[in-house]
Amino acid sequence: MASSNVNVTMLAFCVVFALSVLHTDAVAEAVAQPLRHSHRKATKTWCVAKPSAEATALQGNLEFACSESDCGAIQGTGGCTRPNSLLSRASVAMNAYYQARGRNSWNCFFNGTGLITITDPSLGACKYA
Repeated sequence: MASSNVNVTMLAFCVVFALSVLHTDAVAEAVAQPLRHSHRKATKTWCVAKPSAEATALQGNLEFACSESDCGAIQGTGGCTRPNSLLSRASVAMNAYYQARGRNSWNCFFNGTGLITITDPSLGACKYA
């Protein structure tokens, strides 16, 4: 009888052990799944001016961004001279700054007048970087 209890106890231990190993493997798989896909390219983002931003803020953003990054796209014969609006020019300049600084959220803050988007704002000949 004692041998029978030992066998039942040993069988119960084996079942519990097997289930714990299977559970651990399932948890490890769930943790590893996102890590395997982390090599995928990150979603491209752009920085644009909020349409509700005041003209004085947009002008300040434009001047600051152009003093710190390349604004050739909105100058002279650059591809982003149309539409010729302050909102459009400020958006191009703000995005140039944002891209040049590594696309960090704080590089699109512009005192609350910047907006990060996952939709490419390029339009016609104006191609956002």
